[in-house]
Amino acid sequence: MKVFYWTVSIVLLVALLASLGQHFRYLKARRSVVADRQPLFHSSSAFHVVTVLRLAPGQELLAAVRGFVEATEGAGAIVVYAGKIALNALESRQIPQEDWDAFVLAQYPSRNAYDEAASKPAYQASRSGFAASYAQGMQRSASTNLMLPMALLGVRAADILARSPARVPFTPGDASAAPPEQRAQRDRVVKKLLANRDYGKDALVVLNFMKEGGADERKANAGYGRAMIGMMAELGCGPMHMGRAVTLEGDADFDSVAIVYYPGAEFFAEMVTSTFYGGISGGKQLGDTLSSPSVPLLPHL
Repeated sequence: MKVFYWTVSIVLLVALLASLGQHFRYLKARRSVVADRQPLFHSSSAFHVVTVLRLAPGQELLAAVRGFVEATEGAGAIVVYAGKIALNALESRQIPQEDWDAFVLAQYPSRNAYDEAASKPAYQASRSGFAASYAQGMQRSASTNLMLPMALLGVRAADILARSPARVPFTPGDASAAPPEQRAQRDRVVKKLLANRDYGKDALVVLNFMKEGGADERKANAGYGRAMIGMMAELGCGPMHMGRAVTLEGDADFDSVAIVYYPGAEFFAEMVTSTFYGGISGGKQLGDTLSSPSVPLLPHL
């Protein structure tokens, strides 16, 4: 009986240490790599807003985003993340199809607090200085997001037990047989990603607004998602923010918002041109989505 108790105690201790190590790993990445200021714990009434921005002619990126961050904080919000959009990978049919330059994620005490802040002249003046902007709400559960690193740890443990093959390092895909326009598009994507290596040396953060598709699309997307989550669990990257989408302006009807961290612009370029991604990308099927990779800006403001 003592052997049983000792065995259970050791297993529980190992599980506890692994859990604490996993949380520390992701917290360290959030703070020192992604430059993400999200408080680990927040009230259930807290409300998050993503604002995508397009620069007006003559606006300088850092100065313009700095001004918007200051206006947002002056209106009573915590600015959680600010990113320079490296490329507009997928454009949503539901919102203005702009060549977005940046996005800012902010946390307000409540939805009412955001509505009040959005009516302040200084905030409105800051937004009106951009050529275009769009705000999308997100109801982010602190407890659910706190469990994301644990879910990734569980996925990693399952892959190890199943002896799943390593996904990284990637094997480069062969684009020689692809149509010329497809090769040209691939080259443009890689060029834009690599042009952002300075700010995105260690982190690339993808903003996703997502509307689920039909049953067949959801089934295909689940397979894509499982492969990607397995890769993220292997590397120690993955979702930083997930929440229910809340429409703030216009009539867009998204289901969720996800903001996902990858270890750098160069890594992301290698991933999207790999045989791994080529084998699963066809499974990414949504009713509608905006997908915009970005690099962290807050350390430079």
